[in-house]
Amino acid sequence: MPNAPNALEPMLRQHPAEHLLAALDEDLREAVCQQDPVLAAHAMLDVVQALPPFSSRVPLRSAWLKEVRTCVVQLGEECPDDLEIRMLSAIAKTAFAARETTAALAASEHALARAAEAEYIEAQISVIAGRLPYLAQTSPIQAGRDVRELEGLLFRLGMRDSPTQLDADLALAYVAWFSAAGDANRVRKELAALGRLSLPRTEALVFVAYASQAALAQLYLRARMRTQAAMALIEAVRLANDQHAYAELADLQAVIAAIAMQAGDFQAAVAHARSAIAAAAQASCQHAQPDPWLGFPLDVSHVDNAGDAVQALAEAVLSAQDLGDSTGLLIAASAMGAFYLADDRALEALDALTEAAEAARALDDGTTALDLRSVAEALLGHLGILKQ
Repeated sequence: MPNAPNALEPMLRQHPAEHLLAALDEDLREAVCQQDPVLAAHAMLDVVQALPPFSSRVPLRSAWLKEVRTCVVQLGEECPDDLEIRMLSAIAKTAFAARETTAALAASEHALARAAEAEYIEAQISVIAGRLPYLAQTSPIQAGRDVRELEGLLFRLGMRDSPTQLDADLALAYVAWFSAAGDANRVRKELAALGRLSLPRTEALVFVAYASQAALAQLYLRARMRTQAAMALIEAVRLANDQHAYAELADLQAVIAAIAMQAGDFQAAVAHARSAIAAAAQASCQHAQPDPWLGFPLDVSHVDNAGDAVQALAEAVLSAQDLGDSTGLLIAASAMGAFYLADDRALEALDALTEAAEAARALDDGTTALDLRSVAEALLGHLGILKQ
């Protein structure tokens, strides 16, 4: 008879699914397949950390996090603090990438509490840097508290030997924070410092490049430099498209549509609006979450058609008005006009632009209202030509 299994012998841990392993090199494959659940889980989290946090990478990040979770459950009360905290932080980052903001903030709060309890300073910095961009515009009071806490933690941590991904995350967090505060000079300095970092050559650098281009586009748009903004947006589109990041792509195309409207190129505006709808149709996001580096209170990644996009952008106009963001209102209203045109509702586009111009009068010196009236007048002339 075969020997009966010995209950005292440790059970062999199952390897991750073959489709996950197939993309790894031999050393990493061996690392994630170790029988020690602690070492294996840390190796899996290395894999997750190397994945750029685009919306398109959420399924793969989630699949690896499920494997990590299996290791953590196996360890039970013997799970080391640093492993649990790394997992919670990665869950939060993945939820932000999925545009599940509420769940992401809850996970980040849990991770931060555990990191503070364990007195892991670098882990606390990582968690705050990961969530600050998503609080900067929508929750400035909480974001301000996070910035103060972050500065205190960085002082306690002191100097480090060489730049890591954490330095890039910190720079992007500050870019989003200073953008929300309207401090263009600090945004430029952070972007310049980010460009000088000698970071490890991992796939995650693609996201750093994307977020930098999106932030640069915002900077140019707020300075009313449309041509330079369009060039930065086109580069961000290329990066997002290469990553099949359709949620990010939808918002980029919507902003380009807005720029085309302001330039009086209504054919291009409609084309970009339709490209945004096509990208949104391939995105898996269910909730709105404005891109923190693009920096405007709009998101069309969850819409199904041009009519839904118009509604989302109408809400963005109101949000921009509440925030006192004249550039945000100009972009949202111009984009709304493009989606109206894409939905064959040209007269409603004219009405929306006129109403937005009235709403903009209280936000600045009248420049935004004048710009929107100019778009409406150009569209009126365009429609008149079509009727001849």
